[in-house]
Amino acid sequence: MTGHHETPSDSELHNLLTDSVNHFFRDWRADNPPPYYGEDKATDGGDDLWRGLAELGWLGLTLPEHLSGSGLGVREGALVAERMAYWLAPAPLISNAIMPASLLAQSEASAETGSLAASLASGEVRFSVAWQESAGQLYPDEQTATQYRDGQISGQKCFVADVTDNCILLVAARDEDNQMVIVAVSSSAAGVTFNRKPTQQGNMTRVDFDRAPTLGDGPLLQGAAASTALVRAIDDARIALCAWLCGLASRCLEQSFQHLKDREQFGTALSRFQALRHRCSDLYTLLELAGASWHHALDCHEQAPGAAGTRAAISAAKARCNETALAIARAAVQLHGAMGFVEEGGVGPYLRGALMGAAWLGSDRHHRSCFLQHAESVEDDKDQALDTATQSPTVGPEEDLNTLDDQQFRLRFRGFLNSHYPSDLRQDYQRPFRRMTGAETRRWTALLHRHGWRAPEWPRAFGGLGLSFRKQRIYNEECERIGVARMIDNGVTQLGPTLMLYGTEEQQRRYLPGILAAETYWAQGYSEPNAGSDLASLKTRADRRGDHFVVNGQKIWTTLAMECTHMYALVRTGHYEKKQQGISFLLVDLSSPGIRIRPLRHIAGEEELCEVFFTDVLVPVENLVGPLDEGWTVAKSLLGHERIWLASPNLAVKAMMLARRLVIETDKDRDPVTLDKLGGLALDLHDYHQWYYAICRRVENDEHIGHEASAMKIYITELTQRITDFNLALADDNAAILGSQQIGAIETDLYWQFAMSRPGTIYAGCNEVQRDIVARALLGK
Repeated sequence: MTGHHETPSDSELHNLLTDSVNHFFRDWRADNPPPYYGEDKATDGGDDLWRGLAELGWLGLTLPEHLSGSGLGVREGALVAERMAYWLAPAPLISNAIMPASLLAQSEASAETGSLAASLASGEVRFSVAWQESAGQLYPDEQTATQYRDGQISGQKCFVADVTDNCILLVAARDEDNQMVIVAVSSSAAGVTFNRKPTQQGNMTRVDFDRAPTLGDGPLLQGAAASTALVRAIDDARIALCAWLCGLASRCLEQSFQHLKDREQFGTALSRFQALRHRCSDLYTLLELAGASWHHALDCHEQAPGAAGTRAAISAAKARCNETALAIARAAVQLHGAMGFVEEGGVGPYLRGALMGAAWLGSDRHHRSCFLQHAESVEDDKDQALDTATQSPTVGPEEDLNTLDDQQFRLRFRGFLNSHYPSDLRQDYQRPFRRMTGAETRRWTALLHRHGWRAPEWPRAFGGLGLSFRKQRIYNEECERIGVARMIDNGVTQLGPTLMLYGTEEQQRRYLPGILAAETYWAQGYSEPNAGSDLASLKTRADRRGDHFVVNGQKIWTTLAMECTHMYALVRTGHYEKKQQGISFLLVDLSSPGIRIRPLRHIAGEEELCEVFFTDVLVPVENLVGPLDEGWTVAKSLLGHERIWLASPNLAVKAMMLARRLVIETDKDRDPVTLDKLGGLALDLHDYHQWYYAICRRVENDEHIGHEASAMKIYITELTQRITDFNLALADDNAAILGSQQIGAIETDLYWQFAMSRPGTIYAGCNEVQRDIVARALLGK
């Protein structure tokens, strides 16, 4: 998981840091097993461990060099925190080092600041930040009640993390001019009292100040600088805490996987039980989403700290990481069975750690609310208004669009779409799942061809654009932006690349030009009544008779076959022990005698899917693609990057746009339950975007993508269904109405959208099968 493009030097440094943390705590943990709940051991690892971290330079990692630190940033601090959590290291690095170091780094240079920073980096004194005054508070506000007068401080702070008997508290207060100040107070000073409550590591403390003297001659920070610095320190700590929660969850999930592999029931490893495999698949997805979310928040924080979009991204990450750590820890108890309920099973520390980390610095509920308030700034398309008027809409036959930079390419294609995409075919929030008929698809793709924009992934030698994967992604983004309706274009996306790889020169000359010009329109002939997800069980036969194959059998779920001119089909041509063998790949003219096509009406009331019957259909032998009996290998080659595009968030984005409008139009925009559900769905979509683009960046870097594509397909199709379910529920009694209806200022068909979201979890390999693909990668066969 990554949401950050690292330079080689960054990567080398981070690998060194990771290795050093792993080495140190692997050895330390071997001699210091996690204590049982209630066991009388120091929950923070003790002073010896703290001094050890200081000697390694980790306490001052994020302090600038002139303040006795390493001059690194929150990215490196988060990396160390993530690895420490992986090893269940109890030292409170975030609360006692990263968060106070952030404040000190932003303080004005002074002898006092230098002395405090040196004490922190050396481990001589623990530090903690006291700013919160009520439960659920996410940021300091103008009503901070703690008062700073004449070098003394009075008031109360709550949920102060990891306060020791001898530490320095960096306290947020208001001076006599009602300006925020940050002052330092010794925990042993007169007028300071504690009420400490234990957590999995350290404590959460209420601290009372009664005219307690502050250290130094005045505040470390004052006014707007104090407010800005405190928000920055809280955000630094939140991002590091997100990393910490992911490290904890990662280790907990690994141990759960190992337990399932090792433990047997009924003579079979638990890892073979399908229900457990599917559950593990979903937990893996949660962890991937969490990693992508906090890396994205970190990127935003480094680029624009304190901005509204950054605040939304950080809240999204904290809510996601809270949910993930808790979900994985709770599941671990169940997956370990009775051993998960006793301390000897080793699950308890993860569960308690997840509870502690999820509660500190904001619960999921509060962060969902914060995210929803600021989400528009995250989703806002900053280049929506870019001027495309001067862009040439047509691509010349010799023009290589890869020579354009990304922005130039985006402008160029956007200019074409703005000028030429038919408005009657457009998806929008009222018609989020608009899809083209076969005739509409051919009309639009012929227009693309005439202007040189057809087949972005095809090599230029075959008449395509030959775009890099990155520019293909931009191409798809621009189509989604303007609302290009969903279309079935199997000729370009599947058959064309297959012919380039396996077809003869004659087949390429004969079929590729017609595909490009939209003169032919191709159906996919794979599924049969008893061969859907188990495609290798197909029974449609093709028997060789002279110069022809004679095809008999039936295909089903063949999308828009009644409008197609041709079909590429998998047929049985031989019998072998392995059922994937003996299958061949044929090109069939659908106007051939003996073919009957019967449209099937689906639950949205339309005829889109078809049955296709073959009775003694003659197909020329030259229409065989690839070797005889090896069509399974040919068919698998169709996947390519198509798996990534299938996982696009576009449909969910459009459904989410409708959800936001419906909440307003149904007068539910002040209902806290509805808003929390909306916030949860919006957050799910936001985090999926980060994961999706992280995977795309990996593809751009030529990394292999395997089970991740299956996991993405599962998540986005089920999220789309959850959003359409939510939209239908918003309609209350109107949810029973079929067809278009008016809801406030919106005219839309909620049932049609609800119904059309159902097949997403079935096509391209049903989600149950996809979960097993993911589980196979995680747990083995």
